[in-house]
Amino acid sequence: MSDVIEENNENIEQNAEILPEEEKPFLVTTCKIDGNTQREFSRPILLYCKIGMIVGLPLVIAYIVLFILRDEEILTVIPNAVLYIMLFLGAVLFATGIVFYFAVKKNIKNAERINQTNEYSFYENYISMTSIRFGERLGASKMYYTDFFKVKEGKRFFLLYLNSASVLPVEKSGLKEEDITHLRNALRIIKK
Repeated sequence: MSDVIEENNENIEQNAEILPEEEKPFLVTTCKIDGNTQREFSRPILLYCKIGMIVGLPLVIAYIVLFILRDEEILTVIPNAVLYIMLFLGAVLFATGIVFYFAVKKNIKNAERINQTNEYSFYENYISMTSIRFGERLGASKMYYTDFFKVKEGKRFFLLYLNSASVLPVEKSGLKEEDITHLRNALRIIKK
């Protein structure tokens, strides 16, 4: 797989030499979209899911215990409204936690199976992206920097948001500091 990526990078560099000066990309890089990448991006969501399940289950159990105690007239101080709110919140938190947890785990497993590589060519005003899977080019697209919904910079990645849910990760490892600065300027990101 890495041989195919290296060969593709050589082809891009050869083609870039043929292009006029303004059409040459200032940076060409790849980012592997696999289970590890998906797992890293899904870590906060998985944390929220676990918290929802951890908080939701005791609320449902507390509702059952308090309802039984209230029904046996051992504890009559708690109004019905409080019990129903506990049940509703507990059920919603626990159910959404489980549903999203398994959905995210399925996305991670799919990413491991698909094992795709995105190849990015950065130009002064736009980016060209090609998706590669098992050495075969799946598709290519051209996006202007102004088309992105938002752009974030993290420790390991530039995150290019196409909309609020779709993200193109650009890995920083392997890039020279001058390339990162040029990319940051093209994306108009101010380092904080």
